[in-house]
Amino acid sequence: MGPFLNALAKLAAVPVGGVTSYPIEATPDALTAAQLPALVIVPELGGASPGLEPNIFAAGEGMLVARVAHLLIVAPVAGGLGARSAFPALAAAIDDYLAALASDPLLDGALRAALHVELRAGIVRYAGVEFHGATFTHTWRLHVD
Repeated sequence: MGPFLNALAKLAAVPVGGVTSYPIEATPDALTAAQLPALVIVPELGGASPGLEPNIFAAGEGMLVARVAHLLIVAPVAGGLGARSAFPALAAAIDDYLAALASDPLLDGALRAALHVELRAGIVRYAGVEFHGATFTHTWRLHVD
């Protein structure tokens, strides 16, 4: 397994209590309320979520700087219980996610340097559906052999 795929697998394996985390090879085409809360690595480029953005590869240094989006999806907007009930669950899941990353900032040795994360919380779109959730945009430094 290459360093990028390994880091994606390690990200999906980060334990966040009460949240189902999907590995890249099992990314669901859509999510039902029964599958929530969920963490999904976003494979698309562009749009509101950066997905797997264009990245910097320094061949002489054997290093890849990659940006990867990880969606935390808590509850559907339409037909859900409303923002007032979704936001406390979202805030708690964000806290749990950040605590899990803080305890393993190198993703079990997959990264060359501690990861950096940008957080955007609110409405996220997944498979054409709006959800209450958050986008964690990771910046990684990977050693490439």
